[in-house]
Amino acid sequence: MLNYLSKLQFMMSPLSIATFLPPGRVEFDLVIFDEASQVKPVDAFGAILRGKQLVVVGDTRQLPPTTFFDSAIDADDDESELVTSDLESILGLCYLQGMPSRMLRWHYRSRHESLITVSNHEFYEDKLVIFPSPDLGKAEVGLVFHHLPDTVYGRAKSRANLKEASRVAEAVMQHARTKPDQSLGVAAFSSSQMRAILDQLEILRRQDLSCEGFFRSHPNEPFFVKNLENVQGDERDAIFISVGYGRTAEGLISMNFGPLNRQGGERRLNVLITRARRRCEVFTNLTADDIDLRRSNAWGVRALKRYLEYAQTGNLHLPVTTQAEPESPFEEAVAAELRRLGYQVECQVGSAGFSIDLAIIDEDRPGRYVLGIECDGASYHSAQSARDRDRLRQGVLENLGWTIHRVWSTDWFQNQRRELARLVNSIEVAKAHMGTRSASRVAAQAAIAQSTARPIERIKAPNQRKAAFSVQPYRMAKLRVAPLHCELHEVPRDRMTRWIRLVVDVESPMHKEELARRIAGATGVKRIGHRIQCAFDIAVAYAVKKRMIAKRGPFLWTRGEKELTLRRRGSLPPVARKIEYIAPEELALAVTEAVTASFGMRRENIPPEVCRVLGFRRISEGMRKYVDALVNKMVKQGHLVSQGEYLVVAPE
Repeated sequence: MLNYLSKLQFMMSPLSIATFLPPGRVEFDLVIFDEASQVKPVDAFGAILRGKQLVVVGDTRQLPPTTFFDSAIDADDDESELVTSDLESILGLCYLQGMPSRMLRWHYRSRHESLITVSNHEFYEDKLVIFPSPDLGKAEVGLVFHHLPDTVYGRAKSRANLKEASRVAEAVMQHARTKPDQSLGVAAFSSSQMRAILDQLEILRRQDLSCEGFFRSHPNEPFFVKNLENVQGDERDAIFISVGYGRTAEGLISMNFGPLNRQGGERRLNVLITRARRRCEVFTNLTADDIDLRRSNAWGVRALKRYLEYAQTGNLHLPVTTQAEPESPFEEAVAAELRRLGYQVECQVGSAGFSIDLAIIDEDRPGRYVLGIECDGASYHSAQSARDRDRLRQGVLENLGWTIHRVWSTDWFQNQRRELARLVNSIEVAKAHMGTRSASRVAAQAAIAQSTARPIERIKAPNQRKAAFSVQPYRMAKLRVAPLHCELHEVPRDRMTRWIRLVVDVESPMHKEELARRIAGATGVKRIGHRIQCAFDIAVAYAVKKRMIAKRGPFLWTRGEKELTLRRRGSLPPVARKIEYIAPEELALAVTEAVTASFGMRRENIPPEVCRVLGFRRISEGMRKYVDALVNKMVKQGHLVSQGEYLVVAPE
């Protein structure tokens, strides 16, 4: 029975595993947590302890688990229990434990860049790779702003905007009539606004029964109306957002936006504005200019102002760092020839992280692009792999509605007239299919591909194993001291010097503070006062002068021939497990070995790996900054060099 179970895959919640799988009966080869930001550590441990490997997938910018039903529990003095109880989710716990991490940068859900642009900038530091949509004018997809200045927010009575709720309900019915094939969800900023929308929608549904089929369709993604707190995990083709809060009948605007004003409110907004795949429509009687950030310093309110501003104007008001010029003379030559033939060409069309080299504007519909042109220029050569460069990028763009034509520089320079004729033919074929929808776009792409496809010979790379390097357990010196007949600071200098040399010979390199504490502990002294510290400093200076030991900054080294090795500090007492007590030379060796063993590492992954190698079970922000400073120094000194997004050890 166990052999049979070992070959199965289980899809269960952590609590179901704890309830239905007896301990010791089933062991998993791999445990995967999805939406890990919603899983508490205490709920996750039962599943983790049954597994050999762990993969945790989540987003720290999404909502944490609800704490509504939690009770206050007094924690013991044990450090691990205090840390665990303070953490929101298993995702945060794994992060603090220094587990290797990787950011999944390619964003697939949003079929228009406007649906994710604000979140990318405000919450993900513009690190997401967003693929541009050809529907620049947002005719079918994208973020749409509905300003309703004739509506009012009933702050004192209903605590809702009833006219806005009526407009949202009408928009729902219109969607049900015209786009019944697309799933829909409505999210309100407050429970009061949610109930107002439900009431208005109930009236309209009773007046028009023809739309009931839509409300019963989409069994996997049914229609919903929810408040801001309950939309995480939902995903629909279209999302309608009703702000509700806004200008009152007296013309007053309160900077109170419910959950957005509280700590973590920005996470709720991030969840809300990223639910839509195709289209998101915002209904409000506010504009971005109505939100006064001098009256509220909440991150959620600031993000809402930016979101409304972008929805209304399409502009984030960010500093422009490029002028969207072609990236190579080859792209300039192609663009110049197309303009000479009368086509309107734009260069570097796209959003954060990705852009199309050239795009042809539809003359009949200036808000849309006819054709995207990819050249083997700078962005092509900067791709990390041939799969990304030649297949995945184009596949994602075509799925978003682009028709892509690729121009190869060698073909262009060898026979420019032929390649230009093929390019013009692709533009005209794309124009002929422009009036129809995706099925015809596929046909257009297939017609273009007949003349542009190039077979790619793929060679399977040999398997590479991650190199291993040696890490030794930390060996502590065994210092045995006979009972003292005097105070520690009165011990003769020669005797104190012998103790120092004995410990340093075993534990070199060693921080002088840890050495003083070690000697004091061996003699039974609990606290190092001023007189003991002075006696210890004099003995160290004497040992250095007599060339018994060497001193580099606060670290003491043996004079003998001792090869520098990496030492795992997990067995040391907590007071000795400080990153500052590790010599820079040993820490630099750990960085070098970790980067070498991984064949290059991202900068943000180096501190957790180095701390893990040296025996730290948990990495704090201070430890991360300490290792980061050393990495920056190694880069400046030329010991580490950049290769794209990775750091590698400089060749000797």
